[in-house]
Amino acid sequence: MAACEQSPDDAHHLGDEEFVVVLGAGHRQLAADRVELRELEGEPWVRFDRDSALDGVLLNVLRDNELTPTTVARVSQTATAVRWAAHGLGVTLVPASAVPPGHEHLVRPVLPVVSQPVIAVVRPGAGPAETALLELLRQETWHDSAFFSPAS
Repeated sequence: MAACEQSPDDAHHLGDEEFVVVLGAGHRQLAADRVELRELEGEPWVRFDRDSALDGVLLNVLRDNELTPTTVARVSQTATAVRWAAHGLGVTLVPASAVPPGHEHLVRPVLPVVSQPVIAVVRPGAGPAETALLELLRQETWHDSAFFSPAS
């Protein structure tokens, strides 16, 4: 899960996942290895439901980069946001792992880098298998594989 204010004390930080921008086919920014966020000024945005953590991330990114979004759609699912952006409705920002197969060629990492901590947790009263899995994960740490690298 993504880290949040209510993350349990015994959560294990696996690493940080980078966010990517999803662009429509033929978008001018597909020529870039990384998209500078300021280059997205004036773009229409496919956003998430107002109470979504992903929309909170997007709003912070837009505010921090002094971008004023024009919202063309709100969705509840990341796959829907990716598909609508891929079809040219607008751009969207999602965790790299949320990009469905077949859309990788339409995503680019952004500058400044946007990332979010990913943690492993188990529910209260977890059974022995869940506890063993968490202990195994405590021995692991993400490396470059957790970050987006553009398709060649």
